[in-house]
Amino acid sequence: MRLRPPKLFPTRQLPTKLNNERLAELAAVKLRALVTEHLDIQTAEVQRLGGGASCLADGEGWIYFPTTASGMLGTASIWARAHDCPQVNLIVDGNAGALAFAARGFADPVPVIWQSSGRDISRAEAADPMIEPPPDCPDLTATLVASGLEVVPDHGVWIGELNGLEVARVGSRDGECSMDIGVGAYDQFAAAALLPEAEDRADSLDRVIEMVRPHRIAGSEPHAIGRLVRSRWLRAQLVRDPGALELESLEPIPLLVERPGLMENQPAAAIGNRADGSRVLVAFTVGLDLGIGETAAGLAALHDPDEVLVVVPPRDHHQRIVDSVAALAKPASVVAVEGEWAAVSP
Repeated sequence: MRLRPPKLFPTRQLPTKLNNERLAELAAVKLRALVTEHLDIQTAEVQRLGGGASCLADGEGWIYFPTTASGMLGTASIWARAHDCPQVNLIVDGNAGALAFAARGFADPVPVIWQSSGRDISRAEAADPMIEPPPDCPDLTATLVASGLEVVPDHGVWIGELNGLEVARVGSRDGECSMDIGVGAYDQFAAAALLPEAEDRADSLDRVIEMVRPHRIAGSEPHAIGRLVRSRWLRAQLVRDPGALELESLEPIPLLVERPGLMENQPAAAIGNRADGSRVLVAFTVGLDLGIGETAAGLAALHDPDEVLVVVPPRDHHQRIVDSVAALAKPASVVAVEGEWAAVSP
């Protein structure tokens, strides 16, 4: 694990209605050109589909998204079922290999992923996810446990979380186990630069936990810290009480991609077991996450569970999420569970 400063002040242009309409218009033009050239037909009737476009040609469905939109696979699967298509083809400009892997988790018609390059398209090969296991650092992970933290495996590190919020991480630096302390990468980098090397790690960790805990417990007053990464808080809540999902046990697992940061809304995942021995993949999300079906599909393709559960707070139990989850190859359902923060927090 290398200590490096996080990228400060990322810029992002939020899409507007006008931008989406313009994107859809451009997507329709490109999809018509790609389909007519690829299938050697004269014309194709193209319609808008969100920020992309769709059409039926030679009895198959074709969809194109110009950007990596959240929930593309779920959208393609729902659209195909609505149009009774025996096959649906999804054309993308990027991330095709990862999408092709996640597509394995959907039921028939399984979306076929195509990579777009100019006016050419080629069928994408599934790219197996690369998840680096965390190092063997028993002394440092024991420190996390002794401080009352959840110890969660992630990509190449162990994360020490307080109700889902990262306050420390343990990894390997120059072949030696090391611990970074602080709320996320920004705080950890600052702490590493400012704290004396001789300072006791456990004392530093306890001080951070003492500052964070009042804002990260059930019934706490509204605070910005309590609103961070709530999907991971929901996971921590149910790892402590798997019986709420009729599970015997529940253990956190990494997503297929690394987390972008504490400010980004991203799901969380775990693997559980029922009393009959069946394995259950559980995906947690908070907010209107149209990509949760795609996330669950990719995880199901990797872990091959007997069943999939998607857990959301009651206010996020939207039909669009239910429909995308219903399209998975494994038996799947959406379960509403209220988060511990809901008693007071907005």
